Amino acid sequence: MRIIVRAFATIRELLGTGYVEVLLEDGSDVRTLLKTLTKKFGEGLRNQILVSEEKLAPYVKVLINGRDIEYLSGMGTILKDGDEVAIIPPVAGG
Repeated sequence: MRIIVRAFATIRELLGTGYVEVLLEDGSDVRTLLKTLTKKFGEGLRNQILVSEEKLAPYVKVLINGRDIEYLSGMGTILKDGDEVAIIPPVAGG
């Protein structure tokens, strides 16, 4: 299945783009998607978005089709072909 990943701010910089298409096996979850992305884009991405394989870094948000995975099944949320996943790092300003 094809998943569209949109990255913002520092995550976008690590990917080198704000848009990536990822091919995953049917029935894959958010955990599998993030593992695939970190294998492709490196340890810097992993350090930015994950505390462990099971836990997002503080304040990092992952949205599937605009819905926060915290209100779905977290890292175990099953993805469907064509889903759009947004990865949003913590943002500070002043």
